[in-house]
Amino acid sequence: MSLLGRAAPAPEQSAEALIDDLGRRMLKRRVDALKSLPTFPESVIRINQIITQDGPKESLRKIADAIETDPVLCARILRLVNSAFYGVSGAIATVFDALLMLGLDIVKGLILSTTVSDVFAGRNAALNGLWEHSYGAAVAAGALARTLGMSKVEEISAAALMHDIGKMVLASQLEDEYRAVVAHAVERRCTVRQAERQLLGVTHDEIGHWLVLRWKLPSSLAEPIAWHHEPAKAGRFTDSAAVVHVADLMIRGYGFGFAGDRVMPALDDAAWRHLGLNADKLRTAVRRLQLDLHEALRNVHLIAGA
Repeated sequence: MSLLGRAAPAPEQSAEALIDDLGRRMLKRRVDALKSLPTFPESVIRINQIITQDGPKESLRKIADAIETDPVLCARILRLVNSAFYGVSGAIATVFDALLMLGLDIVKGLILSTTVSDVFAGRNAALNGLWEHSYGAAVAAGALARTLGMSKVEEISAAALMHDIGKMVLASQLEDEYRAVVAHAVERRCTVRQAERQLLGVTHDEIGHWLVLRWKLPSSLAEPIAWHHEPAKAGRFTDSAAVVHVADLMIRGYGFGFAGDRVMPALDDAAWRHLGLNADKLRTAVRRLQLDLHEALRNVHLIAGA
């Protein structure tokens, strides 16, 4: 017995636990360094400074001015807000009006996620189709949230857009290892999350959580990203996390994009009950997803192409 009155762990178990803990710490340090993530454009840094210093309501005009100094970012924001996804095709001509409609949280989320996707696009075959999956999940989340009569639909869509950003980081920081993860998931017909845990000892949602904390994203985005596989752990953001969780499965079932595996993950029963879903509501959401996705793709050809 140990001094605490409990049996000491077997030496081999203790050694395995120590190696696993050291491996996770080393990986976390590698990911936390994020050396291959992009240096954000000066305009993005300035936007964050304005929000921090002035607060969101007082800074809309300043933020709009900062976005308009970056032609790519400006085009991306206007292209999104004028897509059929937001139902105002051709009606928004200024970044200021776009900010009023989208809200700062979704604009910040879009800036960060699309900046990362621009850098990672085409770098790693394991990521082929991941951006489409993420965008499709955002459309699915919006369709589901509207079907359920939820508020802050745009914010939920932004969280869904970024829900798999941890996969982008893993594939860039551990390129060869993540190729092996995807191959393992496909060959063994398991989820990519199971393959990540088996081969890396860490999952993309954990990495996503570290990342959003580093970027200091608002909790309304950070918590659904961190807990999209376990929505009940998202606290007061359980509603949003549950929608992102179901939206992830909706777009997988629809067959749009590639999330890193060829199997359908299990639906979280608690999320289904929490949202009060039933077959009729789900069918309505899927019909909306189909219409919204087809229309949005016809109008914007995916945000990443902006």
